Amino acid sequence: MRALLTTAAGVCALVALTACTHGAATSPGQRPTTSAPTSAPVDTAALESSVRAYVKAYYEPDTAAAYRLLSATCRDQWTEESFAELPERATATARQLGTTYTLRRLTVGRVTKDTAQVTYGVGEPRFDETSTWVLEDGGWHNDLC
Repeated sequence: MRALLTTAAGVCALVALTACTHGAATSPGQRPTTSAPTSAPVDTAALESSVRAYVKAYYEPDTAAAYRLLSATCRDQWTEESFAELPERATATARQLGTTYTLRRLTVGRVTKDTAQVTYGVGEPRFDETSTWVLEDGGWHNDLC
């Protein structure tokens, strides 16, 4: 009976520790890692900056700037001219609706050494995107292709 109580107390302590460390506040540009609670936060400032630049370029549209923020895989699949149709269509839709699209929501999900899951929105849920971003040549690039 004593061994059972000791095990139960240990499980309760582990649950309490997990509950206290899960969702801990971090400073802007950082998020907790998904590994052990004592791990240092992952700096996501450069990633967030790239996402902001991509969304701004996409909806201006500045096709050349948005295209440069695509991953090598996406640039292999699309020429800049074929990609240009997407931001141009988005801008035309915004004009028809009498609005401008700007980044209003950005959430960084799972981050590894060279990939990240990012969700961002421009104020209309139908245009929300969840995409993988990859670290290439020292910068983050959208891999949604």
